Amino acid sequence: MNLSALESLRSFALLGPGFTGDGFVLVTPLSETRVGRVWFQGFDDERPRAFSGAVERVSPAIPPGAPLDVTLDDSGFLDGVGAIREAIAKGDVYQVNLTVRTRVQAASGAQVFSALCRRGVPRFAAWVRLPDGPEFVSASPELLVELDGRSIHVEPMKGTAPPGQRAWLETSEKDRAELAMITDLLRDDLQPLCVPGSVTVPSPRRFLELPYAVQAVSDVKAELRAEVGLREVLARVQPGGSVTGAPRPAALRLIRALEKTPRGVYCGTLGWTEGRRAVCSLLIRTAERVGPGEWQYGVGGGITWDSSPEAELAEVKVKLGALAG
Repeated sequence: MNLSALESLRSFALLGPGFTGDGFVLVTPLSETRVGRVWFQGFDDERPRAFSGAVERVSPAIPPGAPLDVTLDDSGFLDGVGAIREAIAKGDVYQVNLTVRTRVQAASGAQVFSALCRRGVPRFAAWVRLPDGPEFVSASPELLVELDGRSIHVEPMKGTAPPGQRAWLETSEKDRAELAMITDLLRDDLQPLCVPGSVTVPSPRRFLELPYAVQAVSDVKAELRAEVGLREVLARVQPGGSVTGAPRPAALRLIRALEKTPRGVYCGTLGWTEGRRAVCSLLIRTAERVGPGEWQYGVGGGITWDSSPEAELAEVKVKLGALAG
């Protein structure tokens, strides 16, 4: 399948192996239904939307991609880190995820997808154009939630280092504490949905080696109550704890006060259901089309009391490597 052929389609979802477990699927045209195969929820949306369509297993021909030119608007970021540290000192929050935007010029969807796949297909690679918008391309490495029958697995990601610096990340107490806070938040999210006593953390901290970064994640698993489905799960865990903070309501208030624009697609949810299995990614490393040939790409990081504004900005620039480095 030629990627450029998707440009002429009114709506579609191209989802990679992290969703399907084996290769790519193409779903087109998309039609909104109450229970569909493709699920989407933007960061600021109150509820998820489900879409159905004809499903085809495909092997996209991904041309050699090149890094794209991006313009990072980090104005206000350093001040935002300071404002969050002040809120932490007052006891209002423990941690807040602060993000900024970049602009990507003169690129087609196929070019953005190829750029994000140039060093290997990302775990949750996706290119989606909804019938009434938006359109986005994602190279997310983060699992928001996975359901397999009554089993549920969430995988919060907190802690980033440049390639080759896993040893530094392993010893970073700031990043260790940040992941522990968000893991506890997700445990609390799952408790009302799950069989009492079933929520466990089999892996409190492990590391993913990506081409442009090292990331720390944990694993939280549990058994859902019989009456709980994907909609009820998303109502509890979306927007994801790793892109909001703790406590989540207070973190969201600070995010809306400090960030210049709504996040839109970025930090939302994209899901795929098949039989008794459902997999949802958290839409980080994601570009959203904002005009002809123009895309917006979000990057950010978790701010704690121990955060250095300059170090947090440096981490943001590491994450730009997925698209531009």
